[in-house]
Amino acid sequence: MLDTYGSRIVRPVVERGADRLLKWKFTPNEVTLLGGIVGVSVGFFIYNDMHWTAVILLWLSGLFDVLDGTMARRSSKTGFGTVLDLVVDRLVEIAVVIALALRYPEHMTVFLLLLASFIVAMTVFLAVGASSSRRSEKTFYYQPGILERTECFILFSLMILFPSFVGVIATIFLILEVVTISQRMLEARRILR
Repeated sequence: MLDTYGSRIVRPVVERGADRLLKWKFTPNEVTLLGGIVGVSVGFFIYNDMHWTAVILLWLSGLFDVLDGTMARRSSKTGFGTVLDLVVDRLVEIAVVIALALRYPEHMTVFLLLLASFIVAMTVFLAVGASSSRRSEKTFYYQPGILERTECFILFSLMILFPSFVGVIATIFLILEVVTISQRMLEARRILR
């Protein structure tokens, strides 16, 4: 939701950052991979109770994720770049959830359900994107939802910074994922008739 409606606010800063990286001869895929390496490393810092480092690196990886897409739209976007971006995003999310589950095993069930919800949500997202004739400035149709990347990062950050509430926050996250899946399924039913 914040990604869809808030992007206009941060777009000028992101565009300047993307232009700078292109000027320095970085490719969008290199920035995607750099963001992925930073993002996956977050799991290490979560597991070792380095909470603020984990949160800062999580958001840095998110910044790279925004920059790579803007760079691609300003230079040479490719189908492979889209695939790489989606895969790297999921690897970051998986690393965070696995680290949280290992650090707080008493909440393993909710973390497993959360991972399962990610799989279902991404399946719906990709199926609708591939099936829809709608296109955006991105490679395929991106369905808006209650939970988008920014909301996920906010919830991850809350789980990292407030470990005594990790189970409650993870449960709220799971509920919001189910609502988002339902929302996207209803939209799919409407637009894919």
